[in-house]
This record gives sequence, structure tokens and C-alpha cells, in this order.
Amino acid sequence: MDAVTKDDIVAALRQITDPDHGEDIVSRGMVAGLQLRDGHVAFAIEVERARGPKLEPLRLAAEKAVEALPGVLSVTAVLTAEKGAAPAAPHAHTHAHPRGPAAQGRPAPAPAPVAQKPAVPGVKHIIAIASGKGGVGKSTTAANLALALAANGHAVGVLDADIYGPSMPRMLGISGRPRSGDGKVLEPMSGHGIKVMSMGFLVPDDTPMIWRGP
Repeated sequence: MDAVTKDDIVAALRQITDPDHGEDIVSRGMVAGLQLRDGHVAFAIEVERARGPKLEPLRLAAEKAVEALPGVLSVTAVLTAEKGAAPAAPHAHTHAHPRGPAAQGRPAPAPAPVAQKPAVPGVKHIIAIASGKGGVGKSTTAANLALALAANGHAVGVLDADIYGPSMPRMLGISGRPRSGDGKVLEPMSGHGIKVMSMGFLVPDDTPMIWRGP
């Protein structure tokens, strides 16, 4: 089997045309983060946020074009969209003479910053630790960061999103089951000055979890 090269992949992607602009996605600079390893290919297609939902056919076409190359074992293509800047407010057409600092050659004062609503009320900073692979040290990193921040006097909470869940309770030496004062909201467990919530508190360590959802 012939080894595929990045040049081969780029050439295949040049056959994919942006339907709204009539130009191939490579020439338009839409292909980003191209990775090739042992026949496995990954890349992103950068598009405007407003066009993202309708460009799934373009992503599929790009994926299939690369899959057809000899030596390609797998392809992962994703659409990415940056949040565009807010459009500027239209200027009113007027013949009135400007007044104030701008009229005298001085820069106008900067507008006051708009206060952002916190993602989680009562939480000032959120640090997300994640990986697409298991066993790489996510829980270890999270536990050490939490302990270090708590040691420096910060109020710290850890939300363990692992659906299996035994790692964080073990690392922080916390056991037991969380309580609920109102029967609706679980109160986090505490250890080493850190508040923790984990699935590991709700099921035994050796019990598999079966999740259902729509």
C-alpha cells in the first residue's frame, strides 16, 4: 500500500469547492490543522459562524475525497466556526458639526466595558480539564490543581464529569454519599478544603453505570 502524503491530501481537498464562493477550500484558506499519522488523517474546515449549519455536505465531501486516497486508513474532518465580531451600528447621516473632544482633535473616551454574566453564578473562574483518551492523567491533573489552589487560599470545587467516577474520590481520599437538604440538590462532599461532586459517591467502585437518554 502506497504511503499517502500531506501534499496528496491537499491536492484532494483542492477538488472541494465552497458552494457560496465558487473557489476551492484550500485556496480560500479554509483547511486548518492538517494532521497525518500512519495513514490516519485529521483536519478542520474553518467557516463563518453563520454558514456553519449548512456546510455539513461540504465537510462530508472533503472527508470522502481524502478517504478515497490510497494509503488512507481513516479520516476525521470537523467544521469549526469562530464567533464573528458584532456588526458596527449604522451611522446616522447628518450635516451637524461634531462637538466635544473629537472635534478638538482629542480622541473620544473609550466606551465602558459591558459586564459579562458569569457562566456559573458564584463561580469566578472555571478550569476545564479534558482529553479524548482515557488513562492520560485528567483526574491526577485536576486533583493536583485543586489542591494547589486550595493551599494558596482559594475556594475550590471539583465537578468530576467522569461517568464511571472512582478516580477523584480515591485521589482526594473522600468516601460516603452526598446528602440533600431539600431532596432536589445534592450537597458536595468535602476533603482537604475542597468541595467535590463525583459519580463515584453515588455507586460502588466496581459497579458499571448504565445511562439512558433521549
